[in-house]
Amino acid sequence: MNLRCHQQGITAIGMLILAAVFGTIGLGALKVTPLYLQNMRLGTVMDDVQAELSGTGATPATIRTALFKRLYIENVRLPQEAVKIVQSGSGYEVRIQHEARASFVSDIWLLVVFDKQISISR
Repeated sequence: MNLRCHQQGITAIGMLILAAVFGTIGLGALKVTPLYLQNMRLGTVMDDVQAELSGTGATPATIRTALFKRLYIENVRLPQEAVKIVQSGSGYEVRIQHEARASFVSDIWLLVVFDKQISISR
């Protein structure tokens, strides 16, 4: 009769490595979450401006003003050059291209890119 016991389970070093991996992933998620929430608000603002101004004979100035008023209310700060308004056949194409960065560890950064386009008809 063989009574040898085999130990099973994770060692202390294995537990530390596992904690470091999950900690790194968790830290990245914590850093990126506010950036994604901002991008979601930005998308909502663009959809709202499209719904509000389509079919009203809006000009590029009124589109820009409505867009930046809503962005201010939602506490989303964008540089003016991130917003492009181009005339199309049936109205205007509004495109926002924006990059947001969050410091991860030392000189490593996490980057979230927002690129959305809407059409506002006259």
